[in-house]
Amino acid sequence: MEIIVVLFYFLISIFLLKKWSFFKNSGISFQTLSLLFSLKFIIGISLFYVYTYYYTERKTADIFKYFDDARYLYEHVYKIAPIRFWKIIFGFQNKSTEIHQYLIETHYWFKPHATNVFNDNRTVIRFNAVIYLFSFGFYHVHTLVLSMLSFIGLTCIYRSFLREFESKRKELIVACFLIPSVLFWGSGILKESILLFGIGVLFYSFTKILYIKKNTIYFIIAFLSLGLLAITKTYVLIVIVPSMIAWIIIQKFNIKKIGRTFFYINIGLIICAFNLKYVHPSLDVRGNLKYKQRDFINVARDTKAGSTISLGKLDDSAYSYIKNIPNSLINGLFRPTIFEAKNLFSFSSAVENLFIIILLILLLIFFKKPIESQLPYIYFSIYFSILLSILIGLTVPVLGAVVRYKVPFIPFIISALLICIDFNKMKTFFYKLKNENN
Repeated sequence: MEIIVVLFYFLISIFLLKKWSFFKNSGISFQTLSLLFSLKFIIGISLFYVYTYYYTERKTADIFKYFDDARYLYEHVYKIAPIRFWKIIFGFQNKSTEIHQYLIETHYWFKPHATNVFNDNRTVIRFNAVIYLFSFGFYHVHTLVLSMLSFIGLTCIYRSFLREFESKRKELIVACFLIPSVLFWGSGILKESILLFGIGVLFYSFTKILYIKKNTIYFIIAFLSLGLLAITKTYVLIVIVPSMIAWIIIQKFNIKKIGRTFFYINIGLIICAFNLKYVHPSLDVRGNLKYKQRDFINVARDTKAGSTISLGKLDDSAYSYIKNIPNSLINGLFRPTIFEAKNLFSFSSAVENLFIIILLILLLIFFKKPIESQLPYIYFSIYFSILLSILIGLTVPVLGAVVRYKVPFIPFIISALLICIDFNKMKTFFYKLKNENN
């Protein structure tokens, strides 16, 4: 029965790829879109089997724990008191006794180590609880829906870049759809799938507003995307907003010094954010990051996580952050390395990191200077990727987790690198080198 239901929804998904104008106007053929989405869905299914037969501890596996809590809400709340179910979904009266009695029966609605940081587990549980209404409890319907959401987000990123980089279609397809970590972690019942959807839709609507149409619908979509990021991974929103503001200022005032503007706006807003606690104690970004690091370290210790790394301890001083930036950037962008790989996942990520290093080397040798209109896309990608890398490197002490948390910026950094490499110049160079050797 599950196969029939999943196949039915899969055919609906393929129908959307063929008929929805968003995909029809993507610049990718229906056949290619179908292959890319099918690959994504197959990888999502493989994630299920990896955590069923290889990592067998269901209670600690993220791909199951959100689904299992969603099932509890459906079975014990929706079927009995549907109004209370929708109150939980929309966050109404969740601290009241009538609602709290259900929530305490879940496993991951409340985190074991409480912090001031928003509990984003609840967003994924809510997503799955809503999907449960039409999934009939079949796990791979959830996989399919989350894969499609992620695919929409990645298509948004692709279409946004394509406006300025028409000649780089193949490179953008690779960067957005075929990077292993994005395929694997962005195709399951995980926060990363929702994140890729939120970031992609935000990026698409944002660039639409700036360059093409200032329709109300795009403002609404951008606003909703910001809200989704705020309740999924707040720190992603924190690092993406400064570059958005810089881009708006550049476009509004026709500023020519684009790189300098991105630098000043990002640095200026980061300094402001780190001092918000003097405006109101609840806005203590520095303290929240300190607690986030402590939370990660506690979880790593309690779960006896493998591939742990030491982090520089964060405190309330700005110096504790500044001195740890170089090491954090390396941790967030280039680790794990080939020498640190202990399993298939970490090895795949290590190869991916090596690929980024190779692209950086090729960039230095075969750099293709972008035109002025292309620069905001590149600087946005660079600052978003670097800041998120630093943030991950500051707070995450487990390389296995680093692999997942990098997923949101991977399509951006690889897109930026690939579109700035002159592959024709590179081919000519190696052709001449081959002839000289002969």
